[in-house]
Amino acid sequence: MSIRKSSSPGPPNNDLEAGESRSGGHRDEESGGPFDITSTKNASIERLRRWRQAALVLNASRRFRYTLDLKREEERTQIIRTVKANIQAIRAAYRFKKVLSQENGTSTPPLPTNGDFAIGQEQLGLLSRDHDVSTLEQYGRVSGLSDLLKTSLENGIQGDEADLLKRRNAFGSNTYPRKKGRSFWMFLWEAWQDLTLIILMIAAVASLALGIKTEGIKEGWYDGGSIAFAVVLVIVVTAFSDYKQSLQFQNLNEEKRNIRMEVIRGGRRVEISIFDIVVGDVLPLNIGDQVPADGVVISGHSLAVDESSMTGESKIVHKNSGHPFLMSGCKIADGSGTMLVK
Repeated sequence: MSIRKSSSPGPPNNDLEAGESRSGGHRDEESGGPFDITSTKNASIERLRRWRQAALVLNASRRFRYTLDLKREEERTQIIRTVKANIQAIRAAYRFKKVLSQENGTSTPPLPTNGDFAIGQEQLGLLSRDHDVSTLEQYGRVSGLSDLLKTSLENGIQGDEADLLKRRNAFGSNTYPRKKGRSFWMFLWEAWQDLTLIILMIAAVASLALGIKTEGIKEGWYDGGSIAFAVVLVIVVTAFSDYKQSLQFQNLNEEKRNIRMEVIRGGRRVEISIFDIVVGDVLPLNIGDQVPADGVVISGHSLAVDESSMTGESKIVHKNSGHPFLMSGCKIADGSGTMLVK
């Protein structure tokens, strides 16, 4: 008795590598799209060529984008190298200048003679502007600067008229050019710009012309002339009132700026106006005082300054030998001390 083997009940096996059955393989290739390849072994050469071209295009675009990224990175690296090279060149130039000055034996900056004083106004201006502690050390710090200004850190300047005159001539006074106030004619022009007054002036001209035409020049000018006179009177009175008020505000501002402070002159404390302070004066500072001029700290106890009016920073700055520079217009927020005006 022979037993015949039956095939399995499942669907027939299709080998994807070997392709479909011989009867339907080519039919499936012809029915799909140009890139529809179910089997690579029996695929046509045309379809394989299309897949190869597509792969080359994709790889080329990726390679092109990668090349652009590399170029940008190279440009960025080149910019960073250029900046670093410039910084190193500037540092080398400063070091060379410093070494050259030391080799030439110039331990202190050149001091041009300024009449009776060994330091000039230009050098003091640079010192106040740059706040350079190293330059102050080259001058001999505060004690050396006081010697150059011919003043005593304990007793101050002499304070006589001859000494004050020499200091004002050499370094100038503690004032600044103020903007001139507006003249009376400016207020007169502004009063004239009022729209109501302009309409009244037009009405006055029209009334004057109509009256002269109808009644004659002897009696026809009364109405128009009266209106014009009233308008001119209002303009003059308004301008004069505004000008007088402006002068009063200017006087109040002058009184506000004219602060009285104590200075040490000839070993005594004298109260003077801040406009009378000269270079070389020694001033005591307390909480709430305004720094009347640029200077350096001689001594201080927990001295702190509010520099927000000058720098815009609300942070309180502590002043000591490491940070001795004071700016005019600042307020003493804490502590006390003495300063040398420069």
